[in-house]
Amino acid sequence: MSSSKINTREIVLSAMIAALYVAITFVFSAISFGPIQFRLAEMLNCLVIYDKRYIWGISLGVLISNMQSSLGIIDITWGTLTTIVTLSIVYLVIRKFSDTKVKMGLCVAITTVLMGFLVAIELAYVLKVPFFYTWGTVSLGELGVMLIGAVVIYLLGENVNLSLSARR
Repeated sequence: MSSSKINTREIVLSAMIAALYVAITFVFSAISFGPIQFRLAEMLNCLVIYDKRYIWGISLGVLISNMQSSLGIIDITWGTLTTIVTLSIVYLVIRKFSDTKVKMGLCVAITTVLMGFLVAIELAYVLKVPFFYTWGTVSLGELGVMLIGAVVIYLLGENVNLSLSARR
């Protein structure tokens, strides 16, 4: 398969992940923003354990979704950077492990702590809400979503090849 076909396939798959992230966030927009949030689309973060290239589709989904945020450009920029940084750290940590369950557990732990922390920084700065309280509430929401995502994505990964690599 030529590299242009692989690149086109990867772009299309990333766009599909971004669209899925946006659709889930918009359907559940009432609980997807603010100091107490339960952004169901975050469960897609678990896909990173199967292929690092999911980072771009998920990040694009965050960027587009955050255009709906009342925090405007700050949420668009900071939220997208938060996702890129967090998922990149997840990838760097998990690549040293081979067991899918260990990778999934690390993904859940890292995103829960780091996303909660980074989002709390933004919300404390912009909304003047208490940092530690917000870190706790955002992290609890992230933990709930990531646990659901871990189970769903793990079971899906047991039956479907979730790698973005082209199959022959």
